Amino acid sequence: MREKQILGIIWKCNLCGFCPKDFECPAFDDDARWESSYARGKVSIVHKILQDAECGFQNSALARARLFSCTGCGHCLYICPSGIDIPTIITLGKKKLVEANNYPEAHKKIVKNIKNYGNPFGEKDPRDLSWPELKSNVDAEIVYFPGCMAIYRLPDIALSTIKLFKKLGENIKVLENETCCCGILYRIGNIDLLAEYTRPMLDELNKKPPKQIIFTCPGCLVTFKENYKSELKEKFEKTKLLHFSEYLLDKISRLGDLKSKIKDLLETEIKGPIIWHDPCHLARGLGIYNEPRAILDTIKLPYMEFKQNRENSNCCGSGSGVRSAYPELAENTTIQRLEEVKELEARTILTACPFCEYQFNSVIKKNGYDINIMDLNSLLVKLILLL
Repeated sequence: MREKQILGIIWKCNLCGFCPKDFECPAFDDDARWESSYARGKVSIVHKILQDAECGFQNSALARARLFSCTGCGHCLYICPSGIDIPTIITLGKKKLVEANNYPEAHKKIVKNIKNYGNPFGEKDPRDLSWPELKSNVDAEIVYFPGCMAIYRLPDIALSTIKLFKKLGENIKVLENETCCCGILYRIGNIDLLAEYTRPMLDELNKKPPKQIIFTCPGCLVTFKENYKSELKEKFEKTKLLHFSEYLLDKISRLGDLKSKIKDLLETEIKGPIIWHDPCHLARGLGIYNEPRAILDTIKLPYMEFKQNRENSNCCGSGSGVRSAYPELAENTTIQRLEEVKELEARTILTACPFCEYQFNSVIKKNGYDINIMDLNSLLVKLILLL
């Protein structure tokens, strides 16, 4: 979206001013209640940066703190009465701050790690260390894209997903030139680096388009589906891009009679009650919230809902580099979710986002919550092992 278009949208926002106050913005300062920490205030900051470069607001510490504390959850867009694409406006603001070298040191480290190692964590191990056979399976027409979090921080998600593919009899591969999707670069304002760091991977996909690319990370899927389209003009017209829950929905019966083992699982492996958490990218960003529930309903797994769910769900607090640059803000937001879990008397959070799982798990351990967190695919594998 061009800057002139965004300026027009900003004017629409400024002339409206009817921001609902009944939604949760992770970055909003409830104590000070500064407008600049709210969605409309952030939009005003971007407006100033775009309209008056000589003012030097792009060098402001306040602008840096306000814009980079946005998790990109999109709750503001969902609830905005004027339909303003606030996340896109804020992302442009971040880009302007990056161009002025006014962005968090933690994000500079992420950029350096992706440049040097192909992942935001700075891990030196190859991405296919646990499944080298999938890289050599060049004739497979289905690509599995695990994502950095499931490769380097929560490998059980990727390994469980591969087991499910095998159980379904699917012939899959990982990309020869697989690297970080670099969605995090887009979300922290380093948009101009997307093409440079993803080009070998995208060239491979364009040279021999697979029938499907299956994702377990909603953030990676958003990057392929939305960010590559808007920034790199990549449309993947010959390839279906699917979250694993979409892919699995009409195949769930092929995993066997999982319903008969639910009771055993709840008695031995998982503490109930279970509550389903909608990841922001999956539910609000991609509109995928019925599919995971349909899978749970099909296998007759009892689960609870958060008070706000589906497209209206609340953020775990860690997206868009907030966990690395503003860990206290991220943790406080996660604690709000965990306190609701306690209030509802659930014992296990079930989700389908590696980043949400990692954030929940770290805050649970740090603060001593008697709550478990589990990925949907890992749960399904546990059921299969009970057959």
